[in-house]
Amino acid sequence: MLHIVNTRPADRADALTHALTQAGYTVSCLPLLELVAAPLTNTLQRQLMHIKQADIVVVVSPTAVALGLSYLQQLNIDPVNLRCQWVAVGQGTAEVLLRAGIKSIIPRIETSEGMLDLEVFQHATRSLHVMFWRGHGGRQLMLQTLQSQQHQPISINLYSRQLPSQSKLAYQQLLNQPPDVVLISSGASWQYWLELGQQYQPIVPTYILVLGERVHQLIQSSL
Repeated sequence: MLHIVNTRPADRADALTHALTQAGYTVSCLPLLELVAAPLTNTLQRQLMHIKQADIVVVVSPTAVALGLSYLQQLNIDPVNLRCQWVAVGQGTAEVLLRAGIKSIIPRIETSEGMLDLEVFQHATRSLHVMFWRGHGGRQLMLQTLQSQQHQPISINLYSRQLPSQSKLAYQQLLNQPPDVVLISSGASWQYWLELGQQYQPIVPTYILVLGERVHQLIQSSL
């Protein structure tokens, strides 16, 4: 029976862990990312006010939805009445938006590359104002690509990522029962996995499953 490590954040891991367990796998949870909300500073307030001029708002996670909408409410901005097109990275993000009365479009492939393939970007006939609700440092590929296409992206950093403190102990426990498979969902997760290996002892699974070609290339380049 395969032993699989689910490294998704604790608040997003349950559904996958349950599905894998139901399928007969042994699953260990080792969240490699913890999201910490950014305070609503004067700078962040000024940035969010630009949403009134945005053509497109890209929201990268349910956490970004929750924080962004909360901050708009504090600024007395009703997102339902904005003229922008909303883009959700993933069905879960789209569902959170819909519960707030906001319809969004979802890329067929839920990655930065998938978003860039959306018609709203592919068929653009003018420079677009694109606002990103994201974590600090995320979605660099999409930002750089849109800039190269003469669009005008603005990044709204709603949270930062850090390694959860309890994950160090969980990693050490895995040394006694090394996994066959590790699931890696982002470049940041992979970097924290490597840091834990350097701090304690590297764990070399038989398989590393990734979300998207970009993460695959990152891992290949570091092995």
